[in-house]
Amino acid sequence: MKIRFALIALTVFVAGTVSGQTTKKAPAKSDNKLEAESSNASPDNYVVNPSFEDCEIKTLKNYGMLNDLCAPWFTPNKTSADLFAQGVKSPKTLAGQNDYGKEDPADGTCYAGIRAFSKDPKKNRTYLETKLRVRLEKNKLYCVRFQASLADLSKFAVNNIGVYFSDRKVANANDYAITLVPQVTIKNNTPIKTMEGWETICGTYLAKGNEEYIVIGGFGEENALQIEKMKKPAGATGTVLNEAYYFLDNIEIVAVDAPSQCMCGKMDALEPDFIYTKAVARNINSTPQQQIAAFGIYFANLSSDVPELFYADLEEVATILRNNPSINIELVGHSESEEINEAKVNVRLSNMAMKRAQKVKAYLLDKGVEDSRITLSSQDDQSPANTKGTPLGKAQNRRVEIKVK
Repeated sequence: MKIRFALIALTVFVAGTVSGQTTKKAPAKSDNKLEAESSNASPDNYVVNPSFEDCEIKTLKNYGMLNDLCAPWFTPNKTSADLFAQGVKSPKTLAGQNDYGKEDPADGTCYAGIRAFSKDPKKNRTYLETKLRVRLEKNKLYCVRFQASLADLSKFAVNNIGVYFSDRKVANANDYAITLVPQVTIKNNTPIKTMEGWETICGTYLAKGNEEYIVIGGFGEENALQIEKMKKPAGATGTVLNEAYYFLDNIEIVAVDAPSQCMCGKMDALEPDFIYTKAVARNINSTPQQQIAAFGIYFANLSSDVPELFYADLEEVATILRNNPSINIELVGHSESEEINEAKVNVRLSNMAMKRAQKVKAYLLDKGVEDSRITLSSQDDQSPANTKGTPLGKAQNRRVEIKVK
């Protein structure tokens, strides 16, 4: 099957112009805030009706009815996502045992359903979209969580299921797969394979400013996805479907001061200590000053202790300094942005950059270098060696530079 893809245009969408979408009267708003219509919505949660509990389920009887029944949720594409609820008569839309498999709600009595991938030419991917209660603030950190469960009768599991933030409505008059890149996915962006129970997709998002819409679904072109074939669970009844279908529940976006405040359940594992190292050029024609400046000392996350792997480098720096008494140095401490955020909630972690410089100085003093020859300064996270938020980039920023004066 030939799959069609399109990069969704981000446009301010006029209500009632999408083919196949039934529009509803928008809720009143003031001061750019959506009124909280959902009885289960926390005032700290930027998502209104986060568990799909405030929906008109009395008329729920078929697929594709979430648009019509569950404001303020809607779809960026022509085809609507699905709504499931306990207590409805139709087996198609029953939250519990339905035509996609068996799964009880993670919270309350309802959940949504999306098709994240399909090999069936008659079925397209579907997505959820909503306007947030309040626009996000520039450079503010947010904790993003939602729960997903792969339907029992799904033949496939896929990755790239996540949340995309936008400063305007994402709208498309067709059913092309959305190729935008989600800012929040499961850790390591692996295929979500949990069928029994719910998997928590969780992460932090640093806002660019004025984001007020989110889209949830399976993003990206088919040839870029990780696709895993699944086995039908023991006891499951029905025909396996040629797709990856997910139930979704409990969408939450809350403001936090530091990543450690975003608790992600079983996925909330700290990254292993990653200490950056680099080879130091040994040019026999370089001056003592050039030799010293070539060294850099790097640190583990949230630590000011000098790693043992740099002891030999500091021994060499101390030797050069003892042999060249006219050379003075400045030790410049650095940290990375997440360490600065953690210090806001844990005073013990404050001034990490300066503490690192102090520890390097203490080591050199212990090796016979005079105190008067070493000055200290701190740049915190204001002079990054790497601006990418990857583990490598963060490790390169946790450092002490040695400058010759």
